[in-house]
Amino acid sequence: GLSKAVKLDFPNICPIVKPKFIPSTDRLNGHWIAGFTQADGSFGLNIYKAAGLKLGYSAQPALRIVQHERDLLLLERIIAYWGCGKIYVKKGNQYFIQVSNLSDLVTNIIPFYDEYSIYGAKYLDFFDFKRGVNIVESKLHLTIEGLEELKKIASRMNSLRKY
Repeated sequence: GLSKAVKLDFPNICPIVKPKFIPSTDRLNGHWIAGFTQADGSFGLNIYKAAGLKLGYSAQPALRIVQHERDLLLLERIIAYWGCGKIYVKKGNQYFIQVSNLSDLVTNIIPFYDEYSIYGAKYLDFFDFKRGVNIVESKLHLTIEGLEELKKIASRMNSLRKY
């Protein structure tokens, strides 16, 4: 892959064969997944209009981790570790894991991040996420007070968080 000019200027260069990448099949480490989430994950409380509901809104908490398609295998391994979640195409060559099933969030995801801590602002998002999941799980989001509390929590998460 060298140009003729480079080959002439450096005649003693010996090409090497790039080794084939063989991904590990070892079980991922929980601390590593937590750190990975710290960098590329987000905890969200999605509140959206739902015409058929009494208050006109519904809520869906979700954890997402986004990666380039070259790391699709890694996303699959994270899902295998947790035993839950689905992979979706974000756009073009980006994919993401999403865990939004309430039971999976309560029984798998929240206990996982309670055991394998994340730090900094992402921890604050996780803490708020847990509070939001608790509101949804207890069906308090179906009351005006609960929905307003959920909106308040969501309004200060992720990129909306003021430091």
